[in-house]
Amino acid sequence: MPDNYKQYKEMFSESFSVQHKITTTSVQGTYHIHDDLELILLCSDGMDCNIGDTSHTLSANTLLIFNHMDLHYNHLTHPGTPNERYVVVFKPEFIDFFSSVQTDLLECFYFRPFKNPCILPLSEDEASQCRAILERIIQSADMPDTMFGFDLYPKFLLGEFLLKVNQQYRNYHTISFKNTSDYHTIYQVINYIHMNYDKEITLNLLSDIFFINKSYLCTSFREVTGMSPNQYLIHCRIMKAKELLLCGTGIDDVCSLAGYNNLSHFSRSFKEKTGISPKKYQMLHKT
Repeated sequence: MPDNYKQYKEMFSESFSVQHKITTTSVQGTYHIHDDLELILLCSDGMDCNIGDTSHTLSANTLLIFNHMDLHYNHLTHPGTPNERYVVVFKPEFIDFFSSVQTDLLECFYFRPFKNPCILPLSEDEASQCRAILERIIQSADMPDTMFGFDLYPKFLLGEFLLKVNQQYRNYHTISFKNTSDYHTIYQVINYIHMNYDKEITLNLLSDIFFINKSYLCTSFREVTGMSPNQYLIHCRIMKAKELLLCGTGIDDVCSLAGYNNLSHFSRSFKEKTGISPKKYQMLHKT
């Protein structure tokens, strides 16, 4: 095995991928946010995960759940020791076909009114069931394209995997059944904000796009995220600004890329949320 990285099983499609990885050194350089949704199933101990400003040392049978605005950085606790995991990446719209008002498979990515929602500890049996489905997805890459259903089989398996993850997420956080039908539209609103945080978004706009009463939108949105829609929008912009600053992007560019059209407004908003100016934040984290 190479000293830095080995990827020995994988399944890719245009809209999602499943990879089985073994890593002996950290492969991610710094904090980042994904364009897609990501799940990481740890099969061994020895992974540290920084989520926002908090660091977690994780053990085997832990599932990491990252949406578009989860600023994170994964690295090995003991470089040189192999770390095994499965990584699943997909676009939210890819699972629209599998979701319903009663069963929204995006719930584990968006319903987060509690502490550490990105980290889901699993039992050995739960983790084993998840690994088995992921292995079947990877093996499906070897199906000949002449076999009937070859293109649908991995998609249905991904749907099965996400169904199981959401069931485990609900059990762990004691989420009631009614939440999905109550919050289905709110998950769509959250996804819209994630995709359009750099544009002007108002409560009136969200109400018009999703045909939802503004008062109900605010109440339900806070139940799901713990914030108002505007507070959440600011949160998303600050998370993106942090990522860009950590990548060395210039302050003026960060301002516009994060959705602000006024540098002083951006600096004031950033300092209110972090306690320091964008420039100082970038200098403090400069490597």
